[in-house]
Amino acid sequence: MSVDLDGRVIRGIVLANTLFRNKWADLPGAVQDESIVVIQSLVGKSIDQLPRKLHFHQLTNKPVPSAISPTDKVAAWSLHITADDRYKASFTYENGTIYFRTCGTHQAVDKWP
Repeated sequence: MSVDLDGRVIRGIVLANTLFRNKWADLPGAVQDESIVVIQSLVGKSIDQLPRKLHFHQLTNKPVPSAISPTDKVAAWSLHITADDRYKASFTYENGTIYFRTCGTHQAVDKWP
């Protein structure tokens, strides 16, 4: 199988955001284990063709600072990181890279993406 790296394909993932790392440390170990499998599975996939079970979508009316240029506002996105939909993560998708912003319970991430 060949991967078309043009268009809306996830070519990279950045987990360096301090808030994301702090929230990640608070997740139960089993949630971290399940989540890392989901995160790793994203590389090389088109954001338009990800499995529905991930609930991968752009958050409407919730612009956030760009990870590349913090003075610019970009769309926030989210996806479910556990199969039970209890936990999710938010991120920006910029130039083919996902920049994770935060993670936690579904309600917390929806409130503060």
